[in-house]
Amino acid sequence: MGGRDGRQALEGTALKVYAYILRNGPAGPRDVARALGLSSPSLAYYHLKRLEEEGLASRLPDGRYVITRPASVEGYVTIGKWLIPRLLTYSAFFAGLLAVEALTIALRLKGGEGIDPELIALTLTTALATLLFALEGTLLLRRR
Repeated sequence: MGGRDGRQALEGTALKVYAYILRNGPAGPRDVARALGLSSPSLAYYHLKRLEEEGLASRLPDGRYVITRPASVEGYVTIGKWLIPRLLTYSAFFAGLLAVEALTIALRLKGGEGIDPELIALTLTTALATLLFALEGTLLLRRR
């Protein structure tokens, strides 16, 4: 699970367990198994122990586990209690650009000015980038 560059290679079930505890707070193996639809609490316990061994989680006296430090998961950013695919942040950036471009077009139309073909091409490209990053980010979010 430890990476060469200091990043944790959290994938699959380990990533799901990490994200669940990050979002919901302390949880025991039964809670994790039930919430994630794992076959047994022992499978959840295995992944919780892995997180503990990596120093990402610690066991509380009551048997529940809590995240002790954030993991730097490749392709994701942590915002508060949420692990979000980085592609969604790119989509938000391009959505902001798209809003500015749409406002520019609206103001030009209102002022009776013409719209440059370059502005139309730029706006369409930005819209496409926004859509593609949003779709790919959403697919990553569902896969996690």
